[in-house]
Amino acid sequence: MQNEQTWKNFFRFAALFNFAAALALLFASELFFSLLMMPDRLTIEALPWIHQFAVLVATFGVGYWAISQDPAGKRDIIWMGCLGKTLVFLMAWFDFFFNDLPIGFPLLVVADLAFAGVYFVFLRSLGRGTAYRREVIR
Repeated sequence: MQNEQTWKNFFRFAALFNFAAALALLFASELFFSLLMMPDRLTIEALPWIHQFAVLVATFGVGYWAISQDPAGKRDIIWMGCLGKTLVFLMAWFDFFFNDLPIGFPLLVVADLAFAGVYFVFLRSLGRGTAYRREVIR
């Protein structure tokens, strides 16, 4: 881990990104769906699922905020974020290709894949030092 403060700031930014997305889903669903080019997909039946998804997005944001306090000590949460963001990306593109969704949502979640990539870079940089320290301690 080269510059700890930079990584802390990055994970704070990741948390704020998630909080913003969750707030938009919870309190500005119509505007959010319009921006995603999906205003006709926002139905009263879909709203509870959208709210559930928003709460999960916010929960991941809490995890990223926790990471920002001690990035090296929160490796498991970072792996969970890496996996979660990658799966959100893949599912959005699956839905785009197989469920006739407009391009708005899949384009938005490219940001999630970018975050997942940076998380992976962080884990790789952390992993080398951690593995080395484990071998030296034995």
